[in-house]
Amino acid sequence: MRTESLIAGAWLFSGYGAAASLNSSQIPTGFAPCDALIKSGLGDRVLLATEPAYSARIESYWALNSRQHPYCIVQPRTAQEVSKAMVALLEVNDGAGDWHIAIRAGGHNTGGANNIDNGVTIDLVHLNQVTYDKDTNIASIGPGLKWMDVYAQLARHDVLVTGGRDGDVGVGGFLLGGGSTFFMGTRGFGCDDVKNYEVALTNGTIVNANKNENSDLWRALKGGGSNFCIVTRYDMEALPNKKLAHTVRTLNFTYSTQMASGFVDFTEHYQHHPHDALVLWLMHNTSTLQSTYMGTIQVNTEGNTNSSGFKKLDQIPALAPSPYEHVSLAEAAANSQVQGDAWMAGATITFANDERLIKKAFDMHEDYVQELNKAIGADNFVTMFFFQPMPTMFGDIANKKGGNMIGFDMEERNAILWTAGVEVKTNQEDRIFAQTKMNQMAAKLKRSSQAMGASTDLVYMNYADSSQDPLGSYGAKNVEYMKSVAARYDPEGLFQTRFPLGFKISRVNI
Repeated sequence: MRTESLIAGAWLFSGYGAAASLNSSQIPTGFAPCDALIKSGLGDRVLLATEPAYSARIESYWALNSRQHPYCIVQPRTAQEVSKAMVALLEVNDGAGDWHIAIRAGGHNTGGANNIDNGVTIDLVHLNQVTYDKDTNIASIGPGLKWMDVYAQLARHDVLVTGGRDGDVGVGGFLLGGGSTFFMGTRGFGCDDVKNYEVALTNGTIVNANKNENSDLWRALKGGGSNFCIVTRYDMEALPNKKLAHTVRTLNFTYSTQMASGFVDFTEHYQHHPHDALVLWLMHNTSTLQSTYMGTIQVNTEGNTNSSGFKKLDQIPALAPSPYEHVSLAEAAANSQVQGDAWMAGATITFANDERLIKKAFDMHEDYVQELNKAIGADNFVTMFFFQPMPTMFGDIANKKGGNMIGFDMEERNAILWTAGVEVKTNQEDRIFAQTKMNQMAAKLKRSSQAMGASTDLVYMNYADSSQDPLGSYGAKNVEYMKSVAARYDPEGLFQTRFPLGFKISRVNI
């Protein structure tokens, strides 16, 4: 069975032409922030809702939740233009009125962080350059790119970087939230391979943040989200472009006990097979032959098709032959895109590497499906539950590379990252029902882990629902660190008030 038929989707925004030119005769627009952008000289970067390109750009968001309608969209093409746009917007009436600013990178989000109705969206789509410096082995990447495009461009230089597994995911949000990759056993989170950030600060300056220059900001940006600045370029350490050994196995749910046992064994011994990557998935989809099915994504980044790390899992018979394929990271990402164009809901927690909790999550998935069947109809949703290893070695790797904000180095035992997602095909009301039931499920699973003495703290930002508190889960030391960095680089707290979307450090109290 092809990877894309399992992970789903092949819908991708491929780009639109430049914004229609605006001129002084079109001022005023009726929106003070949009007028300010035009007066600053960015008129030909502004899209208004009266233009076809505006509608096309809104429709390009992955989830229907994110397809909000700002007063206008501004699409800067350089770091200097990002700075100019930000300063122009921040100076409008000191923010008087009920409007705010959003920032879009790739647009792959369940809503609430990268677009806005009452305000202006800064769209980084044209910050899409990829370059590679052979002498420094650094790949410089624009925040507006999708990962499969990054890999395709870097492949021309026979290198890759440790980015997203889903090719449709954008660079910016992925790296600011941490970034789960196929290379975590040897490289840590994607953000741990960022050697330098070029950023635009609210005072209008453009600076670099790395281990030697603005090093506190460099560390804070590794998992700290949108609390400090706008990142206009990511400089990442490159790796040789080796072929991956890659397979997606589909298994009968009757083997769920063996699956849970094999997953726990893999996670507990991860340090012995660090080039392996594993995702356990569980899905319900009435359009498939079996409505509920499960399986694994198994990858070896050295191209080894006979890794001992998967031995226990490979003993479970697959529903169909699923031999390993040697594929590039670009190919794997292009063929692994979670379908969007629907109402999306999600939530996540971590818990100790305990087989009992995987089984509990399996049971909760079955109950969840039955509840949605009754409430919104069996054919109107698709569930997507994922389990990923989170061994303590990830924190050790991060510390060797200067540290990050995710706080996993504080965990004393190996853990599992559980992520629940659901695609709702009908309407917003049904999505809210699905999200409510999902949050209840996450809370029950958290309580179960606590009762078993198997609870861990981490709420991973890139999978969290907007009601969750990932920053607060990073620990008091990291929270205070991020607050001090935010106060230094954004002393007026504008990223807390004028850019209010997403997870904000000012709202965390520990």
